[in-house]
Amino acid sequence: MAMILYGGPTPNVIRSILPLFEAEVDTENELKLVRVALQTAQHRQPIYTTKQPFGQIPFFEDGDVKIFESRAIARYIAEKYEGQGTPLLGKSLKERAIIYQWIESEGQNFHPCVGPVVREMFVAPREKRPVNEEVISTCLAKLNNVLNVYEAHLAKGSKFIAGESFSLADAFHTPYMNWVKNVKPELLENRPHVSAWVEAITSRPAFQKCLQLDWENAAALE
Repeated sequence: MAMILYGGPTPNVIRSILPLFEAEVDTENELKLVRVALQTAQHRQPIYTTKQPFGQIPFFEDGDVKIFESRAIARYIAEKYEGQGTPLLGKSLKERAIIYQWIESEGQNFHPCVGPVVREMFVAPREKRPVNEEVISTCLAKLNNVLNVYEAHLAKGSKFIAGESFSLADAFHTPYMNWVKNVKPELLENRPHVSAWVEAITSRPAFQKCLQLDWENAAALE
């Protein structure tokens, strides 16, 4: 039975499924996409909220395993396919601890700054509500501070955020760092180590495959 991913082409959905591509799983046969139409607020209707009570994407099914929250889905996939493809969870207890440290940093420091900016710039217009410029300004200022910390950390010689190898911590950062690269590239100026890291993680074949997922022809939610 194929795994099922409910969602669409958003950063959070990509975060959830990126480990599947790093594990080199045959997604053509082992993954089914079901598109949730955000434009018609399908994510807030009972047809979807019976699966995801908060009305957010993504939602994931693997047989009797049913999970929401993108990071939880990504961890499940990384653990299910541990030993296959990229070793996202490290090869020792020490490596795993450092990976978990930067996973927490993504959730506690990076995402709270970048997530609201993306919502105001892209979600607010879709929902036909005023864009809160104060939120954007405040969060970008905080994001600058976070990226200063990342620059200092990466300048010590680490190629990736948690060490010399791409890990789940990098995977969690990749979708929104790709947004920074494409929409707010000025945030990478004068931060050569962050810039090199962002280029390394966003150019990976697994991430590029995530961007190429055919959501337009995905199954309809029913």
